[in-house]
Amino acid sequence: MESKVKSTEIYDGKVVRVFLDEVRLDDGTLTKREVVRHNGGACIALKSKRGTYYMVRQYRYAQGMDMYEFCAGKLEKDEDPDEAIVREAGEELGVKVNDLKKYGYMVPTCGYSSERIYLYYGKEGEYVGQHLDTDERINVYEFTLEEIEKMIRDGRITDAKTICLVYYLKGDNL
Repeated sequence: MESKVKSTEIYDGKVVRVFLDEVRLDDGTLTKREVVRHNGGACIALKSKRGTYYMVRQYRYAQGMDMYEFCAGKLEKDEDPDEAIVREAGEELGVKVNDLKKYGYMVPTCGYSSERIYLYYGKEGEYVGQHLDTDERINVYEFTLEEIEKMIRDGRITDAKTICLVYYLKGDNL
């Protein structure tokens, strides 16, 4: 077990805070850990009334490319993930969510980040109209689960949260 001795904030940004922590190992050794603190996120595999799944494609600056993903978004400080994913589906896809099912969460990078992404399944409800943030450029698509699996296998989908959700969908025969 490691215990924190000292924590120094290095950066406080819009999405993350970065800390350099000094920790004591169980044998008394002192070492340093770089930690990215993140409020977390939520992601949903939203099934359309046609039996397909909504996906978004957007440019991801940090990766330098467009990526296909299930609808997702970051949590505001102390925001409930269940409420966040319903909000995100309304903003990005323009639809309300029916029959929300929570799968738990996944940890995208356990070595240096506190981020947890909560995973959901839901069904398309009433159309309310897409309303994106001013800096979002999102295109919405629909694919069958089989098409999504093929896109994972051929490398067109590399997003971890999306791949995790496909695992749950397959396990539940959704």
